[in-house]
Amino acid sequence: MYKRRIDRRTFLAGSAALVTLAACGSEAQPTLQPARLGVRFPDGFQQASVAVANNGPQRFPFVVIADDGLPMITDPPASVDIEILRNGEVIGSQTVDVRGVGQFTPYYPLEFTPTETGSFVARADFSDRDVEFIVVDRSKTTLFQVGDQLPAFDTPTFDNPRGVDPICTRTEPCPFHELTLTEALANDLPTALIISTPGFCQTDVCGPSLEFVIDAAQGRSDINVVHAEVWESFAAQANDGDFPTVAPLLAEWQLEFEPSLFVMDGSGMIVGARHFAFDRDETIEMFDLL
Repeated sequence: MYKRRIDRRTFLAGSAALVTLAACGSEAQPTLQPARLGVRFPDGFQQASVAVANNGPQRFPFVVIADDGLPMITDPPASVDIEILRNGEVIGSQTVDVRGVGQFTPYYPLEFTPTETGSFVARADFSDRDVEFIVVDRSKTTLFQVGDQLPAFDTPTFDNPRGVDPICTRTEPCPFHELTLTEALANDLPTALIISTPGFCQTDVCGPSLEFVIDAAQGRSDINVVHAEVWESFAAQANDGDFPTVAPLLAEWQLEFEPSLFVMDGSGMIVGARHFAFDRDETIEMFDLL
């Protein structure tokens, strides 16, 4: 099985396409710049794009970077107006409402359906600093899309951790480790799969995604819910001074970010997905599809 080492910061930030913050000494002061958009998704430059053309709406979570270079958390704009440009021409514009306020770093999930591959630009009404990102052909990414059949996989369970330790980094392990993903997809019930590492990511835009799933699944006996951890054995490998390897599921699927939430109908077809950043309301919206 293919296994890839992935830098811990990539996962804990929810995406490798992060705004780079300059390291400062104790005496250094941040350089103030006008507010701008920051990406919280793989933009195709710092990490391979997973946005595909001609495959329905694609989702691009942005944050507002304040003039001190940090994501705006307190009193973020209620919405931002964003233009989408292709080859210097405006091809669309949207007013994107803020999400995640009071839960983690507020974000703005822009959605549109690209009909071409290549470079696109997002331009916010409050900034003259454009954000470029890449859209690729479906064949260029391994990320499963809405309409795909999610493949079976023997995820760790309480009875068989399959080498993953711990199988859940939540302080009190979540209840979603009774069934493997293989078993869940075979019993004809709709299934939700949450991939996250609650012990290492509760802030920035990755947020407390597992807690949102626990709340959304409360009282739902008509669905399966499976949680898959990110790391194979984080503590043991960190103690050895080595970067931890990702869990077998992420290695098999070549998934280089977290969190991810997939929801499938009884046949195992993906009917909804959220990646990089999703708040409590968006989680409920995904569960409403089941």
